[in-house]
Amino acid sequence: MTLVNIYSEPFRRDGNISAEGASKLLGRPSLSPLELLLRETLQNSWDASLGEKNDIPSFKIRLRNLNQIEKLKFQSFFSELPPNEASESVNKGLKEFFNKSNQVVLEICDFGTRGLGGPFSASESLCDSESSDFVNFVKNIGSPRDIQLGGGTYGFGKSSLFKMSKCNTVLIETLTKNKNKNQNRMIGYALGSEFNYEGKRFTGRHWWGVKSDSLEERNSVDPLIDDDAKNFAKEMGLMSRLNSTRTGTSLIILDPNLEDLKDNFEDQLPLTNPEDNDLLCKKLMVRMQEILLWHAWPKFTPKEDEVLPMKCTISIFDRTKKLPDPRYIAPFDLLTNALNKARKKEEEIFSQRPKRLLGYVGFQKCSYDSVTDQRFRNLLGDDSLIPDKLAHFALLRPAELVVKYFTRNLEEGQDQWGGVFICDNNKEIEQSFAKSEPPSHDDWNPQSLDDNYQRTFVNQALTKIKEKIKLLSGIYSLEDQEGENELIQGDSLAKLAGDLGRSLIGKGFGGSDGSKERKQTSGSGPYKTKFSRLTKPVALGTKLVDEKLIADFLIQLASKKDNMIDINLKSFVKTDEGKEPLAPNGKSPKIIKVLVNNKEQFLEDEKLTFKPDTDNTDIRVSVEIPDYVAVSLNAELLNNE
Repeated sequence: MTLVNIYSEPFRRDGNISAEGASKLLGRPSLSPLELLLRETLQNSWDASLGEKNDIPSFKIRLRNLNQIEKLKFQSFFSELPPNEASESVNKGLKEFFNKSNQVVLEICDFGTRGLGGPFSASESLCDSESSDFVNFVKNIGSPRDIQLGGGTYGFGKSSLFKMSKCNTVLIETLTKNKNKNQNRMIGYALGSEFNYEGKRFTGRHWWGVKSDSLEERNSVDPLIDDDAKNFAKEMGLMSRLNSTRTGTSLIILDPNLEDLKDNFEDQLPLTNPEDNDLLCKKLMVRMQEILLWHAWPKFTPKEDEVLPMKCTISIFDRTKKLPDPRYIAPFDLLTNALNKARKKEEEIFSQRPKRLLGYVGFQKCSYDSVTDQRFRNLLGDDSLIPDKLAHFALLRPAELVVKYFTRNLEEGQDQWGGVFICDNNKEIEQSFAKSEPPSHDDWNPQSLDDNYQRTFVNQALTKIKEKIKLLSGIYSLEDQEGENELIQGDSLAKLAGDLGRSLIGKGFGGSDGSKERKQTSGSGPYKTKFSRLTKPVALGTKLVDEKLIADFLIQLASKKDNMIDINLKSFVKTDEGKEPLAPNGKSPKIIKVLVNNKEQFLEDEKLTFKPDTDNTDIRVSVEIPDYVAVSLNAELLNNE
């Protein structure tokens, strides 16, 4: 029988990272430990997929009890423990695990992926075509991603594996290609705490494998390979990897920490006899289903050709189910419809300066009364991740994993909606969004970017997405013309509309924001002059009309009654540098309506000609906004007598 040895990593003379430091590199993610674990491992699996159309990657989760033979094989593998001076989380944790009446393990496996290939030593140089997956996952901390358009960027997410284990220990088993031949590999890995032993300082990282013949570090270990790895895997009850069609990786978490679920399962924890607890199994099943759906539903939404990007099954104590199709689960149906529109690139988002395509948006609405599928809430209650009413905009990179959601609270009767943004797969654009993510990949933070262009790309995309959310939430909607006129007359809603309009449109051409009123009286009588005078346009707000965003401006004219008036009106895109005739999508803002004292007038070659019937005239101009940009209006009086 192959002898498995432990290697506890000492600090080098020049220093290296401790296990505790490695485990903290994720920072403070916004996700629960189980959410983070499933999200990160699925992301790794997707990045490792082979990319072949006929080889759809499979992602499998299995929670199970070890039988007696399997328990003995695990004990044999981990028989050599860290020194007593090492962290209790590993040494004591493993002893407690094997002394329990039931040994529960959580397996996360992928198939149709390339597995963990490449050399065993992190110091060994690589050939151009050689993989570094094994050392990056098992040995290194914080390696940069090597997959263009991949979901991951830092390699820190693997610390989520150890946080889910009560003994901070994981078994890694993989089938990969090595020098054009299949190779099975198996190694144990634990993250504990720093400790002193026999006058030396140790990092707290431990590996289980076979003694290495390395001259650099004589005590280090390499993975078990080929027959040794296959024999251990078979007797441990791991999923079979016996041929080239089963390449991939299995991560076995010893003694999984399900305290993340205790609010729902506190009466069933600890897991003393889970096979007999039908309710517990159902709750665990729907919890894992909803986590995968909430964070990765695009991966389980078929493309236009009906091909699934990824397959998934979940097994809870031998009860196995496929992940349900999100297209047929409310409210995911709204998001999947929005995704299909974004995939078809029906609506684009651009940056202004520099003018670049940033990505694509799609959205779908439904009535407020549309009922959410209750399979999750019936078992998980208010702790369910899936909202009862949807008003969520999902942010994606081309890997199509949900980075985060923007959301708003819905008022009673307000339409539900789902939206999607996918950043463009241009290398410069995609890297801007990827680099703005924290190690947990659950946010876009433009302030973290040093490159000004990258920061601009992410900032402008977020701004325009938020404006789209306001439209979907009805913030700019005015129900009818009468109500709109009431807003203009200065009640509290008029102020809100003005503030919102100015935030989107700017202060109007020439810098006027409408905050100062023009005095129109002289002495005790009305303002009189033989000259005509025209105020600068003031932004009143915006509204949504037939799915088009419209900006309204107000101009006031003081003129002698019955004078013939000619005003040149021109709309522009407003930028930090000035004004532009075209939005980034190549379209120009367009004046679609002009009201003179509430009577519609018509433009001819951008010129408004009319004869006022009063000395003081209100001119209202509606401009169609061609993209998620700020617009301004220039009004020039051509005759002033």
